[in-house]
Amino acid sequence: MLLLVLGWFAAALVNAENQRHALLTKQCQDRVFKEEVDKTCLLNVRSREHWWQHVSYALGHLSPEK
Repeated sequence: MLLLVLGWFAAALVNAENQRHALLTKQCQDRVFKEEVDKTCLLNVRSREHWWQHVSYALGHLSPEK
């Protein structure tokens, strides 16, 4: 049961960090309205090459950047 919870937590962490990084690097800007976000892009974007890069960044940066 603990492995299932840890797996679910890791998947949620990867998804959240993927979307955060995509928003930060402006990978999902709307083509028509430049200040808006393309929400379908956020669901499918791969902002880094590997899932472990998201996990390592998220675990290494626990507080928001200033």
